[in-house]
Amino acid sequence: MHAVQQPPRSFLLLADIAARNARDEAIRTAVTDPSAVKFITALLSRPLLRPLLELEYNGCTTYESALLLSSHELVRTTRFRCRSASFRGQEFEALELSHLGVEALFLEQEGFDGSRWMKMFQTGVEGYACIDHGAGVCISREHFETALDIPDPEMLERVVYLSNGARQISKGFRAEEFVDEACRREYSAWWTPDGKPRTAVEVADLTRLQPMT
Repeated sequence: MHAVQQPPRSFLLLADIAARNARDEAIRTAVTDPSAVKFITALLSRPLLRPLLELEYNGCTTYESALLLSSHELVRTTRFRCRSASFRGQEFEALELSHLGVEALFLEQEGFDGSRWMKMFQTGVEGYACIDHGAGVCISREHFETALDIPDPEMLERVVYLSNGARQISKGFRAEEFVDEACRREYSAWWTPDGKPRTAVEVADLTRLQPMT
């Protein structure tokens, strides 16, 4: 029987360093202007900006980010009863920016009016519908009701309660069915801020990533 090899004491630190280096390399590959890379990297170091933008533009942010925003009183939960056939009458919880959250979003972007690099960053946030790090996501009522109407199991299975992180809908709901991105794009106009369909509507599960080739 082979002895289990113990990892180095710093293996979690090494994993964090590798993830950060990979992120920065991906940004440098996509954004060729060194000044833009520096600007965008600096924006990513601001803990509130991206979650606020995600909730504003995508109506969705990670559970971890929702907890952060909640700790600053930048979001509040609302409850609603579903009208779609599959879940009619059931009550769900949605997340929205509070008055303080709206103000914080403005302050986080203050001074960047007309900045092409800030626009690039905002466009990057609009480049997906949802990112799940494994703990689930919290979403706006508009996005939630859209996912319920489709219904979209890839999104619905990820939505959690802010208070305890419990799934709002069973993880096995309609798992055999798949909603493609064309369908999500068609319905995305129901939850986008400008009421226009979104071209990028990927639901990304970072726990199921395939090795890059």
